[in-house]
Amino acid sequence: MHPDDGIYAPDEVLVPESSVHRRLSMLIHVAVADLVGDANLVRGNLNWYPPDRGNAIAPDVMVFGRVAMAADATSYQQGPDDPTPVAVVEVPSHSDDVMSFMTKQTRLHRLGTAVYIVMPGDTPTVTRHGRDDDEPRRWLGLPCPELGGLVFKVDGDQLSVWMPDGITAGSAEELLAQRTARADEAGQHAREADERAREADERAARLAAQLRSAGIEPEV
Repeated sequence: MHPDDGIYAPDEVLVPESSVHRRLSMLIHVAVADLVGDANLVRGNLNWYPPDRGNAIAPDVMVFGRVAMAADATSYQQGPDDPTPVAVVEVPSHSDDVMSFMTKQTRLHRLGTAVYIVMPGDTPTVTRHGRDDDEPRRWLGLPCPELGGLVFKVDGDQLSVWMPDGITAGSAEELLAQRTARADEAGQHAREADERAREADERAARLAAQLRSAGIEPEV
């Protein structure tokens, strides 16, 4: 029996999270959903039951290439025809056992998914174990292809994410606030452009009226 084989873990098991773990997990979830354009392709805190008959896995974030389950699903029972996540993201907690976590990482890679390990702390690190990689590789500051081009960066004393459109955020709330501000700014620019177009049309209409009053038919 493989060391990570055994009885499925019950869905009711709750894993305590630190505030840093919670912040990063939520930030990554929101950022990737924003980048892939479909929140149903990004899931978190669900028990995933892979087809290898091992224990359930509950990655912090799972990213799919196509919709694999209902929006209100509380677990993912993967059948033989169901997709494996294209990537999973794990944010280790200080309470995680190192050997157990390494075994879990190896199993995830064996299941055929890219694995990102986002490690906060005094010296933050990010590693990526791609599907075709023999070993994990350092990935801090590099675009994550399975995560929509997301880049993990160190901003001050914490890990942040950089979006391809230039937004940098350290929390989901900050990311959403910047998205809202950008949308408001774009809306304001659109309203200003509409106003300029309306004023140009009014000036053209006044000029045409003046030409007609002088007996000149304006060219259309």
